[in-house]
Amino acid sequence: MRLGWLAFGLALAAHAGEPAVAPEKAKVELVEMEVRDVVAMDEGGHAVVLSPKGEEVILPIFIGEAEATAIRLRLDGRTPVRPLTHDLLETTIRHLGGKVAKIHIDDLKNDVFLGKVFLAQKDRTVEIDARPSDAIALALGAKAPIYCARKVIDAAGVKKRELERGRRRFGRPREEPPAQTEL
Repeated sequence: MRLGWLAFGLALAAHAGEPAVAPEKAKVELVEMEVRDVVAMDEGGHAVVLSPKGEEVILPIFIGEAEATAIRLRLDGRTPVRPLTHDLLETTIRHLGGKVAKIHIDDLKNDVFLGKVFLAQKDRTVEIDARPSDAIALALGAKAPIYCARKVIDAAGVKKRELERGRRRFGRPREEPPAQTEL
């Protein structure tokens, strides 16, 4: 046991004064997306339909009623009589000297889409975990770009020719597991 601690101490001393090197993050290919539509589903619920710019692929993300309403209003350029949650958050960000710089949809785990909002304030950028539907609503209001990881498009995207031929039935990737509820 002493030899183990001694070896650890010697290794630590040998590297004293050297800068710590953080492991490099794997580069993720991001693709700029366009919001095509918000559609009501036959079985209930809604889907926001995204598409990579210049590609014939759609990425449906199934969302709740409130998020569908917020996204639809922003797509149509309409303002609600009273601010919705996304309007309140966007106003708060702006009054604190920030802006929505961009959003990412960067992963799909267990049929749950994962996203981030990037806020810029002066010389810093803050990355915040977010549901893609909320991030999309904020991006549309701020006219910020929407990016999606290529691996997410490849896993959950539907090609136009597959839709036209009716060969592929896609499941319902969810934004959050059904057991979770928002408080």
